[in-house]
Amino acid sequence: MSVPRVVLDSGVVDLAETDQEFRWVVRDLVEGGWEAVIPTVVLAEAVTGRPTDAPVNRAVKRLGTKDTDQAMARRAGQLRSGAERAKTRRVPSGIDAIVAAHAADAGAGVVFTTDPVDLRRLLADFPQIAVERP
Repeated sequence: MSVPRVVLDSGVVDLAETDQEFRWVVRDLVEGGWEAVIPTVVLAEAVTGRPTDAPVNRAVKRLGTKDTDQAMARRAGQLRSGAERAKTRRVPSGIDAIVAAHAADAGAGVVFTTDPVDLRRLLADFPQIAVERP
């Protein structure tokens, strides 16, 4: 099995720098052997091109990003399709599906997000992946 993964969604990337307690949580997980992942596509929602991007830029510099290859994109599509078939709410976004796919790829871990409902729907078949607010 892969190393457990901590995946950051767009609404929390800046908190990895600005919220000291959350920064410690991420640091402790990484120091404990977890892989921190900021999917590159998350930047599309997290940055504006303004100086207010500084915390996001620092988090990216410290933790790095992970590209989404074709296999990961296909997995995201499958997760999104599964959530769509559940017909409980609107279909989760493609970016949320990519975030979920990066978590599912590791097999175990946690996704930190400001939108736990959609990500829990996407990861319903992965009980070993927690979806939490920071």
